[in-house]
Amino acid sequence: MIAVVLAAGEGSRLKPFTITRPKVMIPVGNKPILEYVIAALRDSGIIDIIMVVGYKREKIMDYFGDGRAWGVNITYVEQSPQLGTAHALRQAADKVAGQFLLVNGDTIVNTSDIKQIMNARDCDAVMLVTHASPAKKYGVVETNNGLVKDILEKPKYEDNGNIVNAGVYCFSTKIFDFLSCMEISERGEYELTDAIKKMIGSGYAVRSIYSKAIWMDALYPWDLLKLNSETLKRQKLGVSGAIEKGAMISGHVGIGNNTVIRPGTYIQGPVCIGDNCDIGPNSVILPDTSIGSNCTIEPLTRISNSILMDNVKVASLSHISGSIIGEGAMLGSGFIAEDGDATVEVDGVLKKTTIGAIIGDNTCIAGGVLARPGNIIGIRCKIGAGATIRSNISDNTVVV
Repeated sequence: MIAVVLAAGEGSRLKPFTITRPKVMIPVGNKPILEYVIAALRDSGIIDIIMVVGYKREKIMDYFGDGRAWGVNITYVEQSPQLGTAHALRQAADKVAGQFLLVNGDTIVNTSDIKQIMNARDCDAVMLVTHASPAKKYGVVETNNGLVKDILEKPKYEDNGNIVNAGVYCFSTKIFDFLSCMEISERGEYELTDAIKKMIGSGYAVRSIYSKAIWMDALYPWDLLKLNSETLKRQKLGVSGAIEKGAMISGHVGIGNNTVIRPGTYIQGPVCIGDNCDIGPNSVILPDTSIGSNCTIEPLTRISNSILMDNVKVASLSHISGSIIGEGAMLGSGFIAEDGDATVEVDGVLKKTTIGAIIGDNTCIAGGVLARPGNIIGIRCKIGAGATIRSNISDNTVVV
C-alpha cells in the first residue's frame, strides 16, 4: 500500500509564526513532527510515500531527501497554491492506484492505528476518529454502527459531540471522482470532508475506526508545547555527552553527542538536549523542554516547558518558560519570557491560552528584555536592551 502524506496541507494556521519553516518541520522531542509520521508509516509496513509539499517545500525536501535514511521511498508532489486538504490530495491523483493511505503531516499517530485502518479495506473510504475535548476546533464526526453519517467541520457549539476526525484515512481511487467537482469553502479551501460527505450522500459506505491511543495534533502554536511534552515522555532517550562533576541529572533525560553539562547544572526530565551543546554552569533545565543541537545555555539560566531549536544562544541570568525559540536566535543576558494567560490572534481569531513568547529564527535580542506572555517576535528581528515586548513584532523589525 502507498501512503500519501500531506506535509503542507493546512499549514496556514501556523504560518504567522512558522519561524521560516512549515509547522511539520518544527521539532518536538528534538525531531520534526513529520519525522514521527514517517516512522509510524514505516513501522506499519508502508515504505512507499508520496509527499505533497507546498509552503517552504525546500526545507522538507532537503531534510528527508528520497527517504532512504528513514527506510522509505519518498516521491514529492508540489501543491501551489495551498488550498486545503482536498486540493492537496488532487495533486497526487496520477501517482496512486487501488487503495492508499492518506495522513496529515502535522498529526502524530500510533502505529497500531495505522495497521488497523489498513486492514479495513472492505469499503471505498475509512477514516480514523478519536475523542477530543474541546471538540469544536476539529471536525466532529457523527457515527452509527461503525459508519460515518456526517462530518461537522469545526462546529460552533460544544453539543455536537466529542468524536473528531483524526486526519488518517484509507481510500480507493473512487475518492478522486468526488474531488473533481468540489466548490471552495467559506475558509477559502477545498475541504476533504466535503468530498467524504458527498460520498456518503451518494450511497457509499464510509467506515470509522476509533482510536484509543494517544492522538496529538498541532493546530495552534501552544499545541506544539503539548506535543513536545507527550513526545518526550514516550521517546527513547540516552546520554551520550559529558556530565561534569557537580551536575545533577534526574528523570528521563537525553543528552546528545559532544554536549557538555557544566558543574552545578540541574536537569529534571523529561528533557532532550541535542548534539554539540554547552549547558551551564549552574543552570536549571526543567521538565518538558527540548533543546536542539549546537545550542549554548550560559550560567544561571532557567528553562522549563519550552522548545529551543538548533543554534540558539541564551545568555546568563535568563528565564524562559512555555516558549518556542526559533533557530539561530540570540538572547541577551537577563532575557525573560514567562508563560501566563494570554490572548493570541490566529487566523484573525482571538484565542485564550497559556503560553510564553514565540521568537523567530535568527532574531537577536539584547540584554534585559522582557517578553510578555503570548507575543510573537518575527524572524530576523533586532530588539534593543531593556525593551518590554507587549505586542507582536513583524519580521525584520528593529526595536531600539
